[in-house]
Amino acid sequence: MKKYIIIIAFIVITIFIAILSNIIDDELDGKTIAFLGDSLIEGYGNEYRGFEYYMQPSLPNSKFINNSRSGSTVTDNTGTDNIVMLNQVKTLTGQPDIIVFDGGANDIIGYGLGFLDNALKKDIGTVNQEKDSMTDKSTVIGDFEEIIVELQKKYPNAKLYYLQLFLIDDETINKITIDESKKPEMKSRRDKFYSEIKILCKKRNVEYLEVANKFIETEKKYRQDDWIHLKEEGYQVLTPYILEKLK
Repeated sequence: MKKYIIIIAFIVITIFIAILSNIIDDELDGKTIAFLGDSLIEGYGNEYRGFEYYMQPSLPNSKFINNSRSGSTVTDNTGTDNIVMLNQVKTLTGQPDIIVFDGGANDIIGYGLGFLDNALKKDIGTVNQEKDSMTDKSTVIGDFEEIIVELQKKYPNAKLYYLQLFLIDDETINKITIDESKKPEMKSRRDKFYSEIKILCKKRNVEYLEVANKFIETEKKYRQDDWIHLKEEGYQVLTPYILEKLK
C-alpha cells in the first residue's frame, strides 16, 4: 500500500511541475526580453549563444534583444561604444518588458588580469541608502546605480533583474591570476562588490538572481578552460532556473 501511495504522490508532483512550467511559459511568451552585460551574457566562447538562444524554444512568441558586449565594465575604463554598460543602456532599442543584466566581473578581475588601466581604477564604494540620493559617482557602485536609474527612466514599466553569473570564488581567483600580489585585492574587491550590489538592488527594486554558486566544484562541467566563461552545459543548466524567476 505504501508503495502505491509513493507512486501516486510522484505522479501528482510531476503533473504539478508540468502545469507550473506551462504557467511560467504562458506568462512570459510574447514578452520582449532584453539582455545587457559582458561576455557571460553575450555567450563568448559558446558561438555567441547567450541565454536568449536557450530560452527561445520555451518562448517561441517572445522577442529577444541582446545588447551586451564582451569585456564590458561598469566603470568607464575600457573606452566607448557598448564596452561601457551605460552606453548599452543608451543604445538599447525596442520596448522590453523584462531586462536582465549582469556586470561587475571585469571591474573586479580586469586589473588583476592586466587588461584594464590601473590608473583609472575606482574603489567599489558603498551604497548611499537614502532613497532619493545617488551613490558617489567616483565608485563602481555609484556608476552601477546610474546604469539602473537610466534603465528605469528609459523603461519605467520594465522589470529589471540583476544576474550574478560569475563564480569568483577563491579557487577561481587563484586559478586565473598569475600575479600572486594581485590576489588579495581581487578577493577584497569581490567581497565588497557582491555585498554592496545586493543592497543596491534592494534600494532600486531590482530582482537579484544569484546563480554562480551552482558552479562550485563543477568548473570542468559548466565552465570553459579559462575558468571564466560558460560552456553550453552552463547555459543549459541555468536557463530553466532563470525562466522560473522571470515569471
